[in-house]
Amino acid sequence: MGKKTIDTRLKSLLNADFEREGGDIGQPYLENRIFTNRTIKMSRIKAVGFDMDYTLAEYKQDALDQLTMKLALNLLVDRNGYSEEILKIPYKPGFTIRGLVIDTLTGNVLKMDKFRYVSLAYHGLRPLDSDRRAAMYNATRIDFHSGRYRSVDTLFELLETYLFAAIIDHVDQAEGPRDDYTELYRDIRNAIDTCHSDGSLKKQIMSDPDHYIKSDPMLIPALHKFREAGKRLFVVTNSEPDYTDFMLTYLFRNASPFFKGWRHCFDLVGSAARKPTFFNEGQPLEIIEDGDNLFFSGGNLDFLEERLRIKGDQVLYVGDHIYGDILKSKHSTHWRTCIIVPELEFQVRAEEEAKPFLMELLANETRRKQLTMELTWRRGQVYDLHQFKESEADELERNHLERIDERIEELDRQLEHHNRELSDLLFQSRDLRRRISNTFNSYWGRLFKTGGQLSNFAEQIRDYACIYTSAVSNFNFYNGQVYLESMVSPMPHEKNLYPVGDVNFDASLDGGRHPNELPLAEAVDLDPSSEEGIEEVEDRQEDLSTEESITSPAPG
Repeated sequence: MGKKTIDTRLKSLLNADFEREGGDIGQPYLENRIFTNRTIKMSRIKAVGFDMDYTLAEYKQDALDQLTMKLALNLLVDRNGYSEEILKIPYKPGFTIRGLVIDTLTGNVLKMDKFRYVSLAYHGLRPLDSDRRAAMYNATRIDFHSGRYRSVDTLFELLETYLFAAIIDHVDQAEGPRDDYTELYRDIRNAIDTCHSDGSLKKQIMSDPDHYIKSDPMLIPALHKFREAGKRLFVVTNSEPDYTDFMLTYLFRNASPFFKGWRHCFDLVGSAARKPTFFNEGQPLEIIEDGDNLFFSGGNLDFLEERLRIKGDQVLYVGDHIYGDILKSKHSTHWRTCIIVPELEFQVRAEEEAKPFLMELLANETRRKQLTMELTWRRGQVYDLHQFKESEADELERNHLERIDERIEELDRQLEHHNRELSDLLFQSRDLRRRISNTFNSYWGRLFKTGGQLSNFAEQIRDYACIYTSAVSNFNFYNGQVYLESMVSPMPHEKNLYPVGDVNFDASLDGGRHPNELPLAEAVDLDPSSEEGIEEVEDRQEDLSTEESITSPAPG
């Protein structure tokens, strides 16, 4: 090894440090942990595979969304005849989070818990009040096989959801509400698909990748760490070969001295995979390059495992798409799974920011439950005394009746005092819920919780991802043979008092007020930037995501 190479590598190692978004340098944070649902012994993992978009390459969400919105709105005007007024619709970051469901018929966007109960809903950009929401969604179970509902599973779909809501807001104000918004949704969906498939979106990204792709100096060291631990590495992405080549070349532009380029990192790179079909029948195979590194298009799971000479639970697959990457791979293979959740960084920081409010709300809720139990008990005592006085009137003396009346009066005073305390607690808790909800997302609250339950998105991560983390680079903080041990979830009776996780502080509890209408004093100064099971979720997602695999750069 020449002196220049040694100096270069030494400089790289000396300067290798973790940089947190915002400029802080020097140490990992809680949001950089790998969280474990199902225990994994990394010493047993022989191959690690990756999706590309939003996994190896994380996009700058606002920049990508604004570009996509501009292209899609122009298509809606030029191709579908929409009014040019929609071109004036402003981009509003933060309206959409993953795990929502679009009701394409009514034009509503829904947030559901793990039991598919709709806890929050918006029509356009306006919240539905609790009575209307209950009338529309609580009487019957939502049928995901109807084709009416669309699940927001990927970060690419956030803009699509916002556009749907924003255009509904515009159309309703201009023309009045419609009975059916299905055609509008279909037009928006087709416009965004066209932006991906006609190359216009990719062309813009490739012309200025620094503007659209986040820089992660820890990515290449993480991949090198896997290789040093003896793991074979591969990529399976839905993106076309030319875009895959460009994007990997860009990600590895400063890879020296760890790798000469992406071809020296990955054993196999599969493009145009059309996941999730890749995990079953797949597509016609085309070999693009064959040598030490195999670069191919199409193919399927059997071909990949045959070339790797590794299969089953010796493979860990890392992706960002709960359906295309995680659920399907888990159902079709014995691969272990890791889902990348970039939003986790903000969610963990927001938990820290909201902790004082959370603790205060937790204390309020504990006291409220105690008061409720005591009020029930005291009211029961009053009732029993009245019943006793009436039923035993013939046997009671004057002094007996006076003692009963005195006790009833004493209990009534206690009830009045407790009632006033309860009213104060309820008002304080309502205010705290608003503050907490705004800390996370002023429209939807926490990503992983709703109504005191796990959100539908969180439940899917828990059920189908063995591990989850905010970025591939977080593997830098773990040994390549690390033992990732899951926690045993306690039963409700095993929990200490009333856990924060079960406290409901969704924005819906403000009575359906629009987030912008909340008093300024309530806003938190934070940048807002079992198995019911596999087969049912599969059927639902297949109904909702029939066009998923043609989107490129594609989720998966």
